[in-house]
Amino acid sequence: MADEKLEKQIKKLNKKLKRSEENRRLLQEIKDKNQELLNKLHTEINDSNEIIEKRNEELFRLNLELSKEKEKSEKLLLNILPIRVANDLKKTGTTQPKNFENVTVYFSDIVGFTKISSELDPKYLIDELNDIFTAFDTIIEHNDCERIKTIGDAYMAVSGMHIPSVNHAEQIVRSAIQIVKYLRKRSWSNPLVDWKIRIGIHTGPIIGGVVGVKKYIYDVFGDTVNISARMEQNSEEMMINVSESTYNLVKDKFDFIEREPVEVKGKGLMKMWYVKI
Repeated sequence: MADEKLEKQIKKLNKKLKRSEENRRLLQEIKDKNQELLNKLHTEINDSNEIIEKRNEELFRLNLELSKEKEKSEKLLLNILPIRVANDLKKTGTTQPKNFENVTVYFSDIVGFTKISSELDPKYLIDELNDIFTAFDTIIEHNDCERIKTIGDAYMAVSGMHIPSVNHAEQIVRSAIQIVKYLRKRSWSNPLVDWKIRIGIHTGPIIGGVVGVKKYIYDVFGDTVNISARMEQNSEEMMINVSESTYNLVKDKFDFIEREPVEVKGKGLMKMWYVKI
């Protein structure tokens, strides 16, 4: 009887041990499965982090390129437009014309340009003009003046407009003298083409504003601009012809040669002076 009870107890114990073993096995399988899932999750997270890092690097590179392009665009805009106008366009997309009461306008063109240009290789001609006008720009900026535009061989600059100055007439005349001296020196070192210009200068009120919508062009308008062009037309090669209004502002700063009054279309007789160089 005792043996039967012992045997039953042993059987019960074996069953419990078996169930316990199965439970341990199941628990281990669950642990292994969980570990497998964790490892897979870690791998996916690491892969995601690598993708995110690569995307961040790509975004950083694109932002850097965008900043560089924006900087280039802003520099280009400032090369085309005055600072005030460029800022207006960046902020609002529009800008209003503005009156300037006391501005000195420089106007020059190249003597015999049509004939010279027909005899030169086009690329050489453009290279020459680029070199000359770049030198003009340097001189103009050095004297706190600003170039407005070039039209073919014509070059226009102003002083006293966006950079206020009581010496605007002096700054333009000084620039003109330096430009003539530059061309003289250039002709000595480069005898292939003896570039010569006529220069006209006048002082008075002007209007400045942007022309166009798709292609912005900053231009100046008014009688002062027209008279400056007339001064140039009535000048001689490598001479600086100034109007009476400009002369009165700088007569104590430079030496002049008074001319006989000249008949100017739409203006009648006008007094003019050549600047001694």
